[in-house]
Amino acid sequence: MAYAITTGDYLRRRLRPLATRLRLRDTLLLASRTLWIGAAGFALVQIAGRLLPIPNLLLWSLVPPLLWVLVILGYLLVRPLPLPRVAQRVDSALDLRERLATALELSRRAEQEPLDEQQQADARAHADTLRPRMLPLRLDRRPLLLALVPLAIGLASALLPNPQDRVLQERAAVQQSVNQTASQIHQIQQQIAQDQTLTPEQRAQLEKELADLERKLRENPGNREQALADLSTAEARLQQRLDPSADARRAALEQLARNLQGLSGQQPTQRPSIGDAADQLKQLAQQLDKLTPEQRQQVAQNLGQQAAQMAQSDPQTAQSLSNAAQALQQGNIQQAQQSLNQAAQSAQQAQQQQAQQQALQQSLSQVQQGRQNIAQAGQQGQQAQQGQPGQNGQQGQQGQPGQQGQQGQQGQNGQQGQSQQGQGGGNGQGGNPQGGGGSKSNTLGRGQGGQSNVDPNGSGQPGSGQGRGNSGLVYQPYNPSNQTGRPDQVQGQLGANGETQVQQGQSNLPGANNPSIVPYEQVLPQYRRAAGEAVDQSAIPSHLKDYVRDYFSRLEPNR
Repeated sequence: MAYAITTGDYLRRRLRPLATRLRLRDTLLLASRTLWIGAAGFALVQIAGRLLPIPNLLLWSLVPPLLWVLVILGYLLVRPLPLPRVAQRVDSALDLRERLATALELSRRAEQEPLDEQQQADARAHADTLRPRMLPLRLDRRPLLLALVPLAIGLASALLPNPQDRVLQERAAVQQSVNQTASQIHQIQQQIAQDQTLTPEQRAQLEKELADLERKLRENPGNREQALADLSTAEARLQQRLDPSADARRAALEQLARNLQGLSGQQPTQRPSIGDAADQLKQLAQQLDKLTPEQRQQVAQNLGQQAAQMAQSDPQTAQSLSNAAQALQQGNIQQAQQSLNQAAQSAQQAQQQQAQQQALQQSLSQVQQGRQNIAQAGQQGQQAQQGQPGQNGQQGQQGQPGQQGQQGQQGQNGQQGQSQQGQGGGNGQGGNPQGGGGSKSNTLGRGQGGQSNVDPNGSGQPGSGQGRGNSGLVYQPYNPSNQTGRPDQVQGQLGANGETQVQQGQSNLPGANNPSIVPYEQVLPQYRRAAGEAVDQSAIPSHLKDYVRDYFSRLEPNR
């Protein structure tokens, strides 16, 4: 009994190294037969990465081989392999005729017979000669060779340039630009929260819109289209809250402040504020009773001119100035003071509205800049020319302002040519300013060129779309010594001998009658200054500001 137990323990101790050898042998055989699965998974992910932009493609392509390795290791370490099964496999592999398996079975019996002891002694003797290397390792070569095909395809796909890398780079650049835009929106939001010139309602509403936009950008995974859509929606909401006449009203009030400073004997400020205009109006109201009748008449005349200039940009203030001018002309100083105080209150209200407009323009400018950065993020090469100024008919040919045509039309009978007046070019956006008529002065503060439509029939009435400048209708004086007409010839009908007769017109006069009364050189500095201030303070994209400045530089008389 003691001998049988000893033999069983001895056999188990001798079979454990053989069991490890069998595990390794089975694992290598399984690995050689299933290697193609991991290689095929690696190749499929690499091929998919060439069709779709997959971030971290190499890591994702290593997932199938890694899963295959984990399965193989689990098969090696976790798969159960009992010792009786090991004994049976060793007996079969080494042709021991079931000596080890029979000895293990007999060792479990409670009573031993003489034949059992002899069988166990024989099994023990054979177990002493067993070594793990006697069980050779095996590989299935055919499936192993087949696995080289998807493995080679996957490696080639990983090493060759992938066209989706550019898409991934663009997406990463878009994600970075989106995050940067969100940070800038957050900074604008903080600035608005600290802006005490805004009312609590204005701050709360603007902060809510910016916070909502920031949240959407933070949640964006790098989708360019979605980011542009969110920015465009926010831009549209901000655009709806902008007052299109705010810049013109601000420029008019600043000009009013300069004029009042000059009227009071002060040196006009280069960049006065709307608050300065309100202060000047209050001071003027307090000083009316100290002025002489002649000075009051001069003040009334100046206030009337200011009212005419501000009629379109700020009707409320213009009406108060007009009432003050009329009261002064009538000698009613008290009524004039009251009207001037009303104009000062209107200017103060405009100052509060201007603070809101500036906050809106600042936010709008940041949103537009962010949209432009995201649209251009990650793009290679030059940007397409689509939508740039000067194309699609939005920028006309440059010309001299108000140049009047002097070319006569010569007919067959030698009739004198009628001079025609040039028209302003293009849609009022950097077009050809060749019209000799008036311009919409209130739009110049917003960087938009005037469009002249003076009636060419000499009726003296402005045509459709003609506006009045700050100092009346504007024109370019006719200068025959420097501007000679360009003669044109109109071919007549063929004569009997195949000859044509050409007769030159004799007219050398300017074009049609024009109701404009102010040479444009007198108001050009004012318009240029107002346009420059509007460009600096409004939400005009930076790449378009040069077009506005170039437009006014081309209006210089020496050009």
